[in-house]
Amino acid sequence: MPLRAVTEILMKELSGSIKVGKKLRQEKDRFQAFSVQCDEPADAVRIVDQLTDEYRLKKASHLSWALRQECSNSIREIKNDGGEKGAGNCILDIMRKKNAVNTLVLVARWYGGRHLGGLRFRIYRKLTADILN
Repeated sequence: MPLRAVTEILMKELSGSIKVGKKLRQEKDRFQAFSVQCDEPADAVRIVDQLTDEYRLKKASHLSWALRQECSNSIREIKNDGGEKGAGNCILDIMRKKNAVNTLVLVARWYGGRHLGGLRFRIYRKLTADILN
């Protein structure tokens, strides 16, 4: 089966569980959050790649994400800052507070040329909380 056909099948499987947040603009930066049900830790990178392709996120400056999964008697947590040091922790903190499990949250940022300082982390937290509500 061609790779394109496999990707289309996988996106159809995911499409029911993908939540797409509204785009947020701050100065010239743009942010957008995505949430996907994820039952297998091994699927996380594949899901991020599929979201990147499907929603044209390749031009985003940063793709930060976090995953919380229920494993027998514990919760497994995985995060990736995507080049934005500390962003994965911001996403993971909100996921803990919301008790989100078996969920992957990805926040894309398109850098607009101005440094936002700590405001960018408040935006990561807000978008994560919004997508999980």
